[in-house]
Amino acid sequence: MSRYSTAVLALALLAATGALRAEPVNTFGDARFAFYASEREARDGTITNDEGLRLRLRIGAEKKLSDEWLLRGRLAGRFTTDQDRFRFWLKAWAPTRTGLEDGDSTLDELFLHYAPDGGDWSLRIGRFQSKFELMGVAAKSLDRNDSPNVDITWTDGLHWQYALTPKWRSHVVLQSNASNGTGQTARVPLSFDDDASTVTTFAALEASKPLGPLKQRVFAVTWMPSALATDGIDAARREDYITLTAKLFAEWPIGDSGMRGGLGGEAGYAPNTPRESVVGAGTGSSADGWARTFSMNLLDFMPNHHIAFIFGRAGAGWLISPDFRNNDRLLEIRYQWHLSKTLSMEARLRRREEIDLPPGVDDPRIDDDFYLRFSAKF
Repeated sequence: MSRYSTAVLALALLAATGALRAEPVNTFGDARFAFYASEREARDGTITNDEGLRLRLRIGAEKKLSDEWLLRGRLAGRFTTDQDRFRFWLKAWAPTRTGLEDGDSTLDELFLHYAPDGGDWSLRIGRFQSKFELMGVAAKSLDRNDSPNVDITWTDGLHWQYALTPKWRSHVVLQSNASNGTGQTARVPLSFDDDASTVTTFAALEASKPLGPLKQRVFAVTWMPSALATDGIDAARREDYITLTAKLFAEWPIGDSGMRGGLGGEAGYAPNTPRESVVGAGTGSSADGWARTFSMNLLDFMPNHHIAFIFGRAGAGWLISPDFRNNDRLLEIRYQWHLSKTLSMEARLRRREEIDLPPGVDDPRIDDDFYLRFSAKF
């Protein structure tokens, strides 16, 4: 699968089928505007601060080509008060390991969606957003979660869904990678310069119906063949990187006012990880491949007001989460207010602290940050 093959296929099919049905083109979009402030205490005790305004703007359109086919595309850009340029990025890989840079814009969606009438499966092909978040006030994920917060990432490839039973459905995502990188979060030392690493496979089993208070059950595996530079990017050795994750979320009513409680948890394990020295977390053995997160949620404690407490820990060998940096522990408080169906406000206070330190370092890096964010759909 070449770096531009999915986008070219979508455009070709648009040209071939666009006249089949005289349906209107529907437009949509969303905007996120936020004030951010952060403070970092480096390993040597040096303290630096940063603050500013950020905006993510996304505008899209979709058209029904037939009863089964839908074409959808979207432009997305992220902007800050600190950026020094504007750039339109239209490559198969993101310019950084966590997505677009400030001042960048791109096509973050351009795909065809096929869903047979009355069928139990569907298919997306092209560039799209793939998300498998843990439910709750602060939707996060240890594995696949395109474009969280004001980030912009994407998946090039295909996403197939199939209803195995009335209670369970399966997902398979085949993601195209370029030799320069990919469209999703892929932390050092993941690399896609080996010929065998051009396709990442993600497979998940997801419950489609609640089981008592359990509202979410997801079990997933990610396989990146020959993508792990175990001894570092400059070394020739490449191994498969595999992760296993499980997500559970339970919710129950509290009293008769509409308030609800929620507990969520996700655990992940990567059996094959880089050496500690490669990720700056030691000198010898393989890096820690475990990751976990837990959230306590209070929903509608007042109408449309929610709050959550989130705890997370990702080992130095956990390399694919956009929400949890590897070799960090996280503590977060999140407040959310839905002012209307299309407008919401969120406030976040977060601390992230380094776990394993390299030789000769006594104090961990600590990051504290805060944001006040407004999100609107149109």
